[in-house]
Amino acid sequence: MHARPVFYPYFGGTEKVVMEVGSRLVRDHGYEVQVLTSMIPQAKGRDVEVVEGMEVVRTPSIYFERLPAFLPPPFTLTPTLNRELRKRCGDADIYHVHNRFWYPFSTYREAKKAGGKLFLTIHNARPQGISKQVDRWGGLFDDVIGHKVFGLCDHINCVSRATMESTIPEEYRDKAGVIYNGVDTSLYRPGLDPSELRERLGLGPGPVILSNGRLVEQKGFTTLLDAMRTVREAIRDAQLVIIGRGPLRDDLERKAASLGMRDALRFVSGIPENMMPLYYNMAEVFTLPSYYEPSAVVLYEALGCGKPIVATSAGGNPEIVSPESGRIVPPRDTEALAEALMELLGDANLRLSMGRCARSRAETMFDWSVIAKDWDKVYREVAGKV
Repeated sequence: MHARPVFYPYFGGTEKVVMEVGSRLVRDHGYEVQVLTSMIPQAKGRDVEVVEGMEVVRTPSIYFERLPAFLPPPFTLTPTLNRELRKRCGDADIYHVHNRFWYPFSTYREAKKAGGKLFLTIHNARPQGISKQVDRWGGLFDDVIGHKVFGLCDHINCVSRATMESTIPEEYRDKAGVIYNGVDTSLYRPGLDPSELRERLGLGPGPVILSNGRLVEQKGFTTLLDAMRTVREAIRDAQLVIIGRGPLRDDLERKAASLGMRDALRFVSGIPENMMPLYYNMAEVFTLPSYYEPSAVVLYEALGCGKPIVATSAGGNPEIVSPESGRIVPPRDTEALAEALMELLGDANLRLSMGRCARSRAETMFDWSVIAKDWDKVYREVAGKV
């Protein structure tokens, strides 16, 4: 049984992980999977339904669409969660919670009392470099509540080694491991024709740099815009496309205008997933300039599409992007980011070589079928079902 505050039809990074891994465990490994989640407006009237072979159970909840800027929406409160948990998880071999800060401590105790093994995946590392407020309160939460939750768990999964090292106390490392996020390499693949998309976005013939992320401070888009000014001094027809929405949109547009590059920047959002591979294929280079990043799904997607990557050394980025598939630069370092982007934009053979390595890395290490096998192995070992 998976527990996640929101789930299909809402899709963020964590919801995608649950869907992709859970459906493959059902289809390829013979599991019965149930997802216990909260009712959201998009699923009104569908208390129980089967999605990709998984039974999705939605409990009554209070739904918040708007939150402070530093928190990603949506957010739910589920007063009946513990009651539903007692009713439904008694037969489960595994109770798997995603992230440690969405549920009260009593929920973890209820799951533990049910008799199955309690798993926890840490999708968000201990906050570092987000903001003073988030870093302080997030660290305090982990020191007080998180520490107790870690003690209850039978297994703790982290989505990168960096996440484990920054978040899991030494005393609990013996029951912790790393399984990365993944990508559907049959969907995210190279060789697609983006010419119509380029025309629709009004892009010129110059090279395109793509980035993808929520428009908040921690994603580093202000650093990227400053770097783009340097890039465009050397490569005057370079263009930037940013996929995402968020509270910094207006500020970023004003900054782009002040840098004299309003016409070279496109913001897009609300893209159906089946269209996303076209955006990656449209770009010469993908970049992720973030200051905090446990295990970015967008990096796996760029790898799948065979794109060379420039990412910061924040969090798990260097574990995903190898030296053969991209460049790693320090966070907030405008000069280093610009130099790496210019290096790749100026060398077509290097881009081709890195793109091939990126695709191979996605297929052999990060395809969802590989990740599902990793989960099957860990579940069986910890649950004693080997």
